[in-house]
Formats: sequence, structure tokens, C-alpha cells
Amino acid sequence: MKVYRFLTCPIQVNTYLAFDETKKGFIVDPGGYSAQLTAKAKQEGVCVEYIILTHGHGDHISGIADFKKDFPNVKIVAFEAEKEMLQDANLNESMGICGYAVTIDADIYVKDRQTMMIGETELTFVHTPGHTKGGMCIIAPGYVFSGDTLFRASIGRTDFYGGDFNEIIKSIRERLFVLPDNTVVLPGHMGETTIAYEKEHNPFV
Repeated sequence: MKVYRFLTCPIQVNTYLAFDETKKGFIVDPGGYSAQLTAKAKQEGVCVEYIILTHGHGDHISGIADFKKDFPNVKIVAFEAEKEMLQDANLNESMGICGYAVTIDADIYVKDRQTMMIGETELTFVHTPGHTKGGMCIIAPGYVFSGDTLFRASIGRTDFYGGDFNEIIKSIRERLFVLPDNTVVLPGHMGETTIAYEKEHNPFV
């Protein structure tokens, strides 16, 4: 699987384009619009089938409307417990983060441990509450898209609506640290890391 990172949103969100050799792919956390991402997808001949959200905060969803213009058949995927936040601009903090209200309704709401095939790549959606009630991480072969649950030597904030410090620590220890040590962690902010590095160096966990 190939993964490309694009910085979006004023607060530098990592938005990812991922696809396999079948050229079927997906976008993770479009915090804003990126013409470069669309150009890359077209250059590589990628059919973007899904936009997958690790959680519903405004800085991770505000680019959806524009990307849907580029990829009109794309389906939005989110965790079932995140529906409330996605549909309420006050809860998802979009006014404060983006300067305008953003609300969406996903096409597909997934459950914990549900899987999805995109091309020949199997994704597993793992519920990781703590940053939000319905936050999830996306596990792909060799990778985990960790959203705002796990960062390089840090963790996501827990002072927003639905946040819980004990829950996020439990999510990381019981859901992410059980992955192979060489799993590449692709977070919602900052640079990539690995499970092994976080086990040894993350001061919060």
C-alpha cells in the first residue's frame, strides 16, 4: 500500500491518500481541501472510493465538501458513536477551529473491529475512545492511522467534549500497543512514528 501525506487546515492536520496496486484508494481525515492530493490521485490513476474519519472534530472534516466535488461517488465512513459530534457544529468545534460551521452525516457508520476491503487491502476499524467518544483508528497492513489518539511521543487532548484521559490511555495500551512493534503510526498531527518507539518513549502511556 502506498500512503501520501498532505497538510491541510490552518492547524496543520495530516490528511492521507492511500491506495494499493489495484488503484482503489481512500482519504483519511480531510481537515481541509488539498488540490495537491487530488492532483496526486489523478496522476496515479487512483479511484478514491472512501473518505474515512478517525473522529469528528472540525479540523478533520472541513475538507469533505470540496473533495466530494472532485470525487462525487466517494462514501464517507465514520464510527457509529461519532454521529452526534459529526452532526453538531458546537460539539465538533468547527466554528472555533475553522471559523465556520461544519456538519456532516456519514454514508457508512462502522462498528468496533468491523473490516472493509478497498481493492485488495483489508482495513480494520478499532474503537479508541478518549479524544472523542467515537474516535477510531484504522488498521491496514503495516500501518495504523491513529487520528488524534496517538502522536509521536504524545497523545490527543482529552479536554474537549467526550474526552477522557483514562479512556485514551486504555485505548492506546489495549488497542494500539498490541499491534506489531514495526507498525507505522500515521497520526492526525505531527510526524509518523512506530508502535515500538511509542512503547519505549511516549511519556504519557
